[in-house]
Amino acid sequence: MNQTTSWTIDRIQAFLHRFFGEGNDAWPKMDPKHSWTARTEPFVKIALGDNDAPIVLPRWVAANQSYSMYAIARDPADAGKTAELIEAFAGPTYIYCNMERGGFRPTLLNRDDPVERAAIDLAGERSTFRLTTGKSAKYRQGLTDALLLMQQTYLRRPPRLWRVVKPVGRLIAEFDAALAAGGEAASLDLLEQLAAAGGLTATNLAHLKLKRLDRLGATTKVLAFPALQDVARQDPPAPVKAAILNAVYTVALEEPLTARNLEAAKSNLITHGKAVPELLAGDPRSYGPQAMTVLLLACVILKNTEAARRFMTAAEDLDQTPEISMLVLNEANALIAQASGDLDASTVAQPEESADSATPINDWPALFFALAEGDSAAKDALDEEQWTLWPTPAEHDGTLAEFLDGLSDGAARELWRAVGSFIDAVGYDDPAPECAHAFIHNAVLFNRYSPGDLAALQALMEIALRAAPSADQYAEILKDIGSDTDRWVAPERASAVLDFVDRLFLAACPNPGARASLCSQLLGPLATRSRRLTEADIAFARRLSEDLGISFSWDAPAGEDGKESTPVEFPSATLLLYSLDEAVLTRCQEELKRLAPAVKVLTAYDHVGTPQLRQKARTANVIVLATRCAKHAATGFIDQNKTTKHVGYANGSGSASLLRAAVDALRLAAAES
Repeated sequence: MNQTTSWTIDRIQAFLHRFFGEGNDAWPKMDPKHSWTARTEPFVKIALGDNDAPIVLPRWVAANQSYSMYAIARDPADAGKTAELIEAFAGPTYIYCNMERGGFRPTLLNRDDPVERAAIDLAGERSTFRLTTGKSAKYRQGLTDALLLMQQTYLRRPPRLWRVVKPVGRLIAEFDAALAAGGEAASLDLLEQLAAAGGLTATNLAHLKLKRLDRLGATTKVLAFPALQDVARQDPPAPVKAAILNAVYTVALEEPLTARNLEAAKSNLITHGKAVPELLAGDPRSYGPQAMTVLLLACVILKNTEAARRFMTAAEDLDQTPEISMLVLNEANALIAQASGDLDASTVAQPEESADSATPINDWPALFFALAEGDSAAKDALDEEQWTLWPTPAEHDGTLAEFLDGLSDGAARELWRAVGSFIDAVGYDDPAPECAHAFIHNAVLFNRYSPGDLAALQALMEIALRAAPSADQYAEILKDIGSDTDRWVAPERASAVLDFVDRLFLAACPNPGARASLCSQLLGPLATRSRRLTEADIAFARRLSEDLGISFSWDAPAGEDGKESTPVEFPSATLLLYSLDEAVLTRCQEELKRLAPAVKVLTAYDHVGTPQLRQKARTANVIVLATRCAKHAATGFIDQNKTTKHVGYANGSGSASLLRAAVDALRLAAAES
């Protein structure tokens, strides 16, 4: 049910009296004779009207001369739509209002503040945006006018007789795709939508949160996760178990094992690995060597010979033993050898096999077929990441593409559930261009243009182009990408658009005419509204125009006087950029030299922790990571060795999204220094 149905006029009026009460001097006691009535009353009338427009109200605190605007979505499910409205009307970021890293999202309000507590009591925790601006009166007036125009425009739109609510399964598919494609902010937004939509248990929501933290390499946050032991006790999916084990390895074992101090490693595991004993059951074959190291050492401490045998066998089958500390391997082998008599193979616990599965899902064609048939075993295979044990999708590329292209609409919708796993499995090493192109067809057919879907679409295009298609194939791929650009090309999605153009420039180009056509189609709408772009986006758009030889005028954002704003000067700092795409790192580093000449930019593309990476992480004042295909051994290592709180994440895998994240993180660090 739409939350708005419980918002009676009386309830909204009671909220307004609280909002304009203690702590807010914008309209004291809503006195009609107050000097600011004319500025505030239009917002109040819209709030009390029979409509579903976001509630927007001003707050002024005379004591400290602070001004802010609060925008409240009428339903938590509308928070994403409200964020896009705010950015479209009140942007760009540095003209009127401050934007949180990666995009607008609901603010964590203060329950002890009477004004913000009123908003929480009305709309809950995930529906309110607090927008601040510069101290100048022109900035404040500009923000106020922009938000009033937003509401008036919203009310003039054609009435909608129904509302599209995305199913939970679709949101989860978008979440997986965003996570695989490196869409950090998009994956967070989808988590918030899932929490607001309901339909997921608290346990399942916790699983998604832990998967995301693991992808970001946020090891400390994984181990600090509320009720982590309870999560482990409930036999979570394999990726969640791996997230916990990876975090334990990075926090507790990496340093002492590198120093060959086994006793310190055991002590640390006892201290930080309280959830590990709950994770000894189940099939470990999808775990990496870090997780396997934790399990083997836990078996040694617990003297669990049976589990040690099982994990050792799995590590040998997966050829992981060269990556596991010899100290741990020796201890585990000693435990097995010291057991009273050799265990018969039949006594060793084996992974349970599904009794009702007529055809096991053990490769990508079987997975695609099962998904199309609606087989629940396919969902289990994805949830448990069983695909990590299979050969790469590239081995079945043509077969998978033909299957995708031949599906009915209903079955094709189901196959999008696998796109995140496909992107992860292909990585940067094994292009499967035909299947990637078939997924692009799928995205276009079903209008998959949400922020998370766009991150996935850009990754799919990169996979398809990396395989050196012919001129005709290249033109067909670009034609599909450009078929509906009017649906998603807009200033509020500038970094995503620029990532597409950047990837087109970096990839081999067998058909210059097709590339020039699509790049013009993507850049043109941004150029006409360039004053709504951020400084980082404009700088990179200018470079792309030069690189591609496309003539567009890129005006800088307007300042208070309507003229171009003065570029922000960043103070001296050391910035570390991490990505597995070296070309992206190079382009971002080059552009930062122009934008922030005082900033020393370090880059890293390591797959594992190294002494050089440790030094860079400890030296950096600001760290920004692109997480597409990122290796936990490196990102977790950075998290564990960093000395700064200023860590940002790109909302995509291209140069533009990494550059925007870097500029935002540098700006925040400078403001708080």
